Amino acid sequence: MVEQFKRACIGILLGVIAIYFAVSLIQSMWPTLAVILGAIGLVAMVVVGIIIWRKMRAGW
Repeated sequence: MVEQFKRACIGILLGVIAIYFAVSLIQSMWPTLAVILGAIGLVAMVVVGIIIWRKMRAGW
């Protein structure tokens, strides 16, 4: 019983450490990721706008 409790505590501790490092990694990457996704979104909006504009001028 005590051995299972020790294993559970160690498992929880390792899980907390893994989550801590994952969050710190995401925090360090967040500004770059936001810029990249924003640029992709802007390009996609321009492309969709051009497609819609060309379709409307072609008379559907």
